[in-house]
Amino acid sequence: MLATRSATAKPRPLVSVSIVSHGDGEPLRALLTSLSMREPADSIQLIVTDNLKHDLPDISPAGWHSVFVLRPARPRGFAANHNAAFHSATGTFFCVLNPDAVFLESVFSALSHQLDQGEAAIAAPSLVDSQGGLQDSFRRLPSPWELVRRRLGRAALRPESVSGAIIRPDWIAGTFMLMRSETFAQLGGFDERYRLYFEDVDLCTRARLMGLSIVVDSGLRLLHDPRRASRRAGKYLFWHVQSAVRFFTSDVYRRAKGMKG
Repeated sequence: MLATRSATAKPRPLVSVSIVSHGDGEPLRALLTSLSMREPADSIQLIVTDNLKHDLPDISPAGWHSVFVLRPARPRGFAANHNAAFHSATGTFFCVLNPDAVFLESVFSALSHQLDQGEAAIAAPSLVDSQGGLQDSFRRLPSPWELVRRRLGRAALRPESVSGAIIRPDWIAGTFMLMRSETFAQLGGFDERYRLYFEDVDLCTRARLMGLSIVVDSGLRLLHDPRRASRRAGKYLFWHVQSAVRFFTSDVYRRAKGMKG
């Protein structure tokens, strides 16, 4: 793994942002442009993982607190890449972020305030698509039957009740997750036995089992148009089913079901 750093010693960044690129050159350019426009870039440590070693745009260190580019010897999964990025993170907060997201407004200030005030341990904005539609990026604890119904388009796994701007789901999508760095360390990071799916479900479920809470601030928006790879046949569908079986047969899920009852 090759890591390059582009800044001399500075005060600790507010947020370390971990982004994994799988040849996402153009989306990543748009994300970084929007991020630098909406957030104070000099307080952000960028950690970009070039998972496929191609099509990564040149990332100028100008304006950012610091920049790391990680190039693993071979492609790794979602969990392994973000866990490895965390080893380079020096920010007060750690943010897991998809390369195909776009910032529509500042979100770090409000979400980090909620985390500082103890209102939650993991936080996220609402995700909207290019038509302004709200995505199902926050959900209650899934069950095998609900997952089947969801794939058939017959069920939504969002919380049954939403009150005010603050939503308290059982888990949030790994498209955007913000937490204090010590929280990610306390959780032991993502479980690397999962492959692309259910890492976020497992992390949030383990957090709740430890008494930590999760919030979505629906007053904040992040643009994201999902690609839904698992709805096609092939390896993505296989990974989705494999991860679902692992989660639903895990001790984490068994104990979480006990919490629900």
